[in-house]
Amino acid sequence: MFENSTTTVLPAHGDAEAYLLRSRVLSAAALGLALHHLVFRKGEWHMQAPALFALWALSYPILAAVEVFLGAESTSAGLKNALLIEGGFAASLFTSIAVYRVFFHRLRGFSGPPLAKVSKLWHSVQCVGGQNHLVLERLRQQYGDFVRTGPSEITIFTPEAMVQLDGIGNKNTKPAFYDFLHPNIGIENIRDRPFHDERRRIWTQAFSSKALPAYERMVAEQAVELEKLIASVAERDAYVPFSRWVYWFQFDVMGLFTLSRSFGMMQNEKWHDRIAGLRNAMSVLGIFAPVPWLAQVGFFYLKHVWAVRDWHRFRFWCEDQVKQQIKINDESTCVTSFFIADAIKRDALEADFKVLAGDTITSVVAGSDTVGFTMTCLFWELASNPQHIEMIYEEVKDVDYEDRKTLEQLPHLNACINETLRLHPAVPTGGCRDTPPEGATISGRFIPGNITVCVPRYSVFRSEKCYEQPNSFIPERWYSKPELIKDNRAFMPFAQGRYSCLGKSLALTELRTVTALLVSKYRFEFVQDYKPAQFELGVKDQFTAAPGELPLKFVKRN
Repeated sequence: MFENSTTTVLPAHGDAEAYLLRSRVLSAAALGLALHHLVFRKGEWHMQAPALFALWALSYPILAAVEVFLGAESTSAGLKNALLIEGGFAASLFTSIAVYRVFFHRLRGFSGPPLAKVSKLWHSVQCVGGQNHLVLERLRQQYGDFVRTGPSEITIFTPEAMVQLDGIGNKNTKPAFYDFLHPNIGIENIRDRPFHDERRRIWTQAFSSKALPAYERMVAEQAVELEKLIASVAERDAYVPFSRWVYWFQFDVMGLFTLSRSFGMMQNEKWHDRIAGLRNAMSVLGIFAPVPWLAQVGFFYLKHVWAVRDWHRFRFWCEDQVKQQIKINDESTCVTSFFIADAIKRDALEADFKVLAGDTITSVVAGSDTVGFTMTCLFWELASNPQHIEMIYEEVKDVDYEDRKTLEQLPHLNACINETLRLHPAVPTGGCRDTPPEGATISGRFIPGNITVCVPRYSVFRSEKCYEQPNSFIPERWYSKPELIKDNRAFMPFAQGRYSCLGKSLALTELRTVTALLVSKYRFEFVQDYKPAQFELGVKDQFTAAPGELPLKFVKRN
C-alpha cells in the first residue's frame, strides 16, 4: 500500500530572484505614486529642490550598493537591478504627475498648450530667446484671454484682471518666483503680507517729501554728467551708444541713491565690474523665472559657473557694501543709511542684515533696469517720430530742467513718457500673484485657490479692446485725444495697491529731467544704416526688460 503524499516544488533560484526584483520595482512604483499624491501635491517644494536633487542623485549608487550587498550575481547585475528600481519609481511618479495635471487638475477646464499643462519646463524652453512677452502674446492670439500656461498657472489678458489682482480688498500673495533672492530678502521679494507691509512703511519714510529734494538734486547733477558725455561725442560728429550710456547714468544715480556713492561708470566710461556681472546674471533670469525649483537648484549647485557666479558675486558685493555703511554710520541721505538707522533704533541690526542686503540689491536693480529701459525706449520712439522732439522742445526751451513742478505740467513731454510706458512696459510679463486658498473670481471666471495668475502688461497695454491703434506711438491720446483710450484701466506701469512702485515719483523725475535737458540742447536721429525695426525685436524679457543697442547721432542746437 502506498500512502498519498504531496510534494512542494520550490522555484528555481533565478525565478526567485526575478520575483523579488519585481517586488522591489513594484514597491518603488507604489512609493512614487504615494509621494505624488500624499506629499508633493501639498504645499510648495521649490525651496527644498536642492536637497531633493541631492537625494535623487545619491539614490542610484545607494540602491546599487544595497543590491550588491543583498546578493546580486555580480556588480553589473546590481547596477542593472538598481536602474530598474529607480526607473519604476520615476516612471510611476512622473506618469502620475502628468495624468493628474492633464485630466484631474482643478485647471483642466482651461485651454492652453498641452505640454504647459504637464510642466513649466515647456515654458522655460520657450523663454530661451529672452522674449517671454512675445511668447505669451502668441498664446493669447491662439487661445484667447484665459490661457493655462503651467500646471498651476493661468495667464489672463484683460484689464479687469490687472485691477483685481492687486486692487482693494484682494487677498492675493506673491508666488514662488519671488524667492529668487534667497537667502536675502528685499522689499520686492517679501511674500509674507504682514512683513511686507511693515517693510513698506519704512521704505515709504525713505521716499518722504523731506528726502525727495536731495534725490532730485542728485538726478540733476548726474543728468549734467550724461549731457557732458554726449557733448564730447557730438563735437566729433560721432554716434552716441545711447542705451549703454543711459544705463551708466541710471546705475550711477542708483549707486548714490542707495549707497551715497556713484558706480563711476559715466566718469570712467566703462561698466563697473559688478554691474556688468549683474547684467549677465539677469540675462538668464527670464529662463529660470517660469521654473522656481530649477532656479534654486542652479543657485545652489552652480555657484561658480557663468551667470550664477556673477549673481552671487553681486549679492555678496551688496552685503559688503551694507557692512561698510554700518561701519561708517553717517547720516547721509542714501536709503541704506536710513534703513540701518531704523534697524539700530529697533535694536535689530543683526537680525535685519539679510533684509538690509536684500533691500540694497532691490534698490540697485529695480531702480536702474526699469528707468534705463524706459528712457532708452523713449528716445527710440522720439527718433522714430522726430516731430515729437520738436513739440517737446517748444515746451522745454524756456524751462529750467531742474524745475520739477513745471516739468510735471508739460502736456506733451508727459504724454510721450506715458505712451512709452504703455508701449514698452519695463516689466512686460512679471507681477504674477497666487490666489488665496479659497480661490478668487478674476475677470468673470473663478480661479481655484493657490493658483498663480499672471497678467502681462505688454499684451494688455497693446490690446485693441483698450486702445485705438494700440501699436502706434500717439502721445496725444493722453491729453488732446482721449477718445483713443477705450479702457483706462489698461495702464498701470507702476502697478497699484500694496505692491505699487515706491520709486514712481523719482523715476518720473529722472525721465522728465534727462529728456528736458537733452531735447533743449540737441536734435538727434538714428545713425546711418541703423534699422529701427530691429530695436523692438532685440528687447529681452528678463523679468525687467532689457533693450539692445541704440546708436544715435546728437546735433547741438544753435
